[in-house]
Amino acid sequence: MNKPERYSSVEVNGMDVIDLIKYWDLNFNEGNILKYLLRKKDEDISDMKKIAVYAKREADYLETQNELTIKKKTK
Repeated sequence: MNKPERYSSVEVNGMDVIDLIKYWDLNFNEGNILKYLLRKKDEDISDMKKIAVYAKREADYLETQNELTIKKKTK
């Protein structure tokens, strides 16, 4: 399978980004953060903005899950 150049140059212990996401059982937001973090460094500003978006989405999700857990415990 052909990988885009911006991803094919980055491996960790012989694993590419997709393998790492699966190995670490990352969710969608976490996987995208890793993907943009490990990309070839030619679009740094754009990639950092995307990382920030996915990090915010994950933080919002975690806050919502935490609030639901607290509500269940107080019932």
